[in-house]
Amino acid sequence: MGTKQAESPINESLSEARGQGHHDARSLLPLYGVVFVGFVGYSLMIAVFTPMMLRGSAMLAGDTPLSQRTISLGLLLSMYPLGQFFGSPIMGAFSDRFGRKPILLTSLSVTMICYAFMAYALMIRSFQLLSVACLIAGFAEANIVTAQSAIADVIPEDQRNRFFGYIYMSESSAYIVGPLVGGKLADPQLVPWFNNSTPFWAVLALLFLTLLSSWVVYEETRPPGLEVKVGYREAFSNLLGVVTNRRLRPIYWINFLIYLAIFGYFRSYPMYLVDEFHLGVSRVSELIAWVGVPIILANLWLTGYVSAHFSLKRLTAWTALMTGVFMAVIVIPSQPAALWITLFLTSASLALCLPSSGTLLSMAASADDQGRVMGNNQALMVGAEALSCLVGGLVAGIAVKLSLIVFAIIAVIAASLVTWFVPAASRA
Repeated sequence: MGTKQAESPINESLSEARGQGHHDARSLLPLYGVVFVGFVGYSLMIAVFTPMMLRGSAMLAGDTPLSQRTISLGLLLSMYPLGQFFGSPIMGAFSDRFGRKPILLTSLSVTMICYAFMAYALMIRSFQLLSVACLIAGFAEANIVTAQSAIADVIPEDQRNRFFGYIYMSESSAYIVGPLVGGKLADPQLVPWFNNSTPFWAVLALLFLTLLSSWVVYEETRPPGLEVKVGYREAFSNLLGVVTNRRLRPIYWINFLIYLAIFGYFRSYPMYLVDEFHLGVSRVSELIAWVGVPIILANLWLTGYVSAHFSLKRLTAWTALMTGVFMAVIVIPSQPAALWITLFLTSASLALCLPSSGTLLSMAASADDQGRVMGNNQALMVGAEALSCLVGGLVAGIAVKLSLIVFAIIAVIAASLVTWFVPAASRA
């Protein structure tokens, strides 16, 4: 009755963008839903697979030693990011060639099939089928590339960073909602017919709703008549810049170490929760959701505040150092209640380190080389994520605590390298 309903920050921003002549900006909303649902699914894999593989489930033989269980878990969790590593270049290239909407709808359809196979594989306890389904889902669900491209199609450059930030906010929110809700859906103590496959059937339903909303609401943002050759081979050949660009090479590899440490933390601490404190899927999912809280706070406020008070180089070095120190401290307390503090501090530090390391590389690259350089950085990030699963599983096979310590040392080494090899300010 004459009063205006309050809008969310994303809705307000979309209204502002549309008011500046970008008539289809509101159609971007389904893209954030696509990213959210995708990361809900992946966060479920971490929350469900970790206790399932380590606590004697029928997925592996009952007498399987812990060392083999951790290696198998590492292999399983590496399938999704490995699929993303190969899928991101081809999804981006295909969306340039055929349009954003057809590729988005196709990838969602394939992803739905993969989640049906994941749920079925969990029901029949097939490790092989589960691994293949995760790999193909990662390949098809490289939708963050399509989302970024669609945003770049319609959002002015001076607002683009804000809209990209909403993508990462969607990811962080998913890491809270996914484990918290999915962990309960996998807990038969709450409902007798709940099991490890139940949350994946739920994600399948969410994917179907996301597909419908994308089909109805999302309007094609790619300008018509633009014929772009699919450059899948070129996308991977650009990765050679990681080793051939002598000026940027140190930052590339420092970032790789930072990403390896950060994603290693995400893979290792759930194993530590199960092995050290014998927590089940419900309790593990609660702590995984808690880890997402400081990441949300960093995206909303903390990153901007500290960026205004510290140089980029100093911020990257100190947050990498704090990430390593706090990560090592996780294994010291003997009471699980301390995890609410140690996990929070580690996650807050890495939430500041992750964007600052990427910005450090962006500021060192020339203005006309941003796309290629940041594409290489994204490939390094996904590659480090896949490698962290394998390394974490192998080291945990020796001692689960040791995996956290190893990744903590890697973070400290990266902090030292930032101090020694990164100029205070460098742009070509």
